[in-house]
Amino acid sequence: MVLLAASLTALAQTPATDDTLAGSSDTSSVGRTGRVSDGLPEKAVLKGTDLIAALAIFLIVVASTFPVLLPFLLISDVATAKNASRAIALAMLFFGGLALGRYAGYGSWKVGATMAGLGTGLVVAINAPGADDTA
Repeated sequence: MVLLAASLTALAQTPATDDTLAGSSDTSSVGRTGRVSDGLPEKAVLKGTDLIAALAIFLIVVASTFPVLLPFLLISDVATAKNASRAIALAMLFFGGLALGRYAGYGSWKVGATMAGLGTGLVVAINAPGADDTA
């Protein structure tokens, strides 16, 4: 901490000139626009690891929606399947909040209950305009 404060103090006392901002007084790296091209990042290129990560994210999204879909595949009554799907989604929110709260150190039960409460609030808000629960 003391080293950081000393470094910042020394940096603050150093006058900023065009040479120190550009990195050198050599003008060979200055292009037609007058900008120094040494500090520009390289062009972004997709690599194999990026594609694997994208596939993994896609599979996580599909896997997380599959349990909510299951009641519609297994139960012929749509209203019952919808209620079962809501219960599964709220349970997933609760257990996801439980894990998030434990990981972040906020208290797992508190975060789990909050996420499930927010999900319940959304279900209530969505169903409020149309109280008919037949489909």
